[in-house]
Amino acid sequence: MRIFSRPLAALTIFATSLIFSSCGPFPTPSGSYTPSPRVAFKTLVTIRNNSDKSIMLGLRGPETKFISLPARGSRTVSLSSGLYKYAATAKNTNTISGYKSFGRDSRYTWSFSVN
Repeated sequence: MRIFSRPLAALTIFATSLIFSSCGPFPTPSGSYTPSPRVAFKTLVTIRNNSDKSIMLGLRGPETKFISLPARGSRTVSLSSGLYKYAATAKNTNTISGYKSFGRDSRYTWSFSVN
């Protein structure tokens, strides 16, 4: 008398039961574990171009961004808080560079005028 009509099914069930019975209980973590979320504090910066030329602004710090500003225009960007090195340039002008610091969870207005 056959217990299973399909020998392959019987073998699969037998092998699976051996694998699970040999694993034993799963370990429980000791103590408590609370994942700490990574909180990124962003700040909003409105950058204004007060000149008659388009400006390209490069920022390097906690983030790296390149921002194009049209003549007499502005852009609002979201940045991580921290210290940034910047360089702004326009066609046939000298590059303006320096450092700018942004606090967390704040709003700034930053103006450029190149000649």
